[in-house]
Amino acid sequence: MNKLKFTQYLIIILLLTSCGKSIKLSEDDLKWIPYKGNETLIFNSSTGDADTIFLTGTDQRFNPSDPLDVFPTKLEHFTILAKYSDPNPPSGKQRYLEGEFLDLFASKDKLSYLSLNHMGKDARFYGGEFMDLMDLSIVKLTSLTTQLKTYNDIILLTPKSNEYSDRSNFIVTEYWSKSEGLIRYDKKDGEYWELVRRYAH
Repeated sequence: MNKLKFTQYLIIILLLTSCGKSIKLSEDDLKWIPYKGNETLIFNSSTGDADTIFLTGTDQRFNPSDPLDVFPTKLEHFTILAKYSDPNPPSGKQRYLEGEFLDLFASKDKLSYLSLNHMGKDARFYGGEFMDLMDLSIVKLTSLTTQLKTYNDIILLTPKSNEYSDRSNFIVTEYWSKSEGLIRYDKKDGEYWELVRRYAH
């Protein structure tokens, strides 16, 4: 191989390795994940019903910002996976679905976002996507007392729109503890669900 071809190959390799960049989540970002992915969360409703969310693991990966870019930016995602009740089961019979419970991810603008995909028995949190961690970090914390304990680091999460508020499973408020995660959620019909037990499996 002559010197010119070697130089050309070297330039191509340098371009391929330098043009695509990665944006990682910071340690402070990851503190927003209060789960290890092996927890079972049991909730009781104000009407005497029970429901369970099984966290089934984690997934850490880099997704391209735009797959069509020649050199896409790779964005880090950290996901908690879960098995949870279908909010609209066929024939009204309870069944479980598997999917993401929450996703923490970096963006091309170097901001980080939280996406909460919470579903349960006749309950769904609409609008839990793309919650800016910078905005969440300045939200005033409130206290909440349940039969388990008193939490002093609660953030109230509400849907960004009322587009699906006519549905019976519409959640109006989620009570999120920065240190322990989902603690309670209120539905539009006045029913609420509270965490009564959490354990690792």
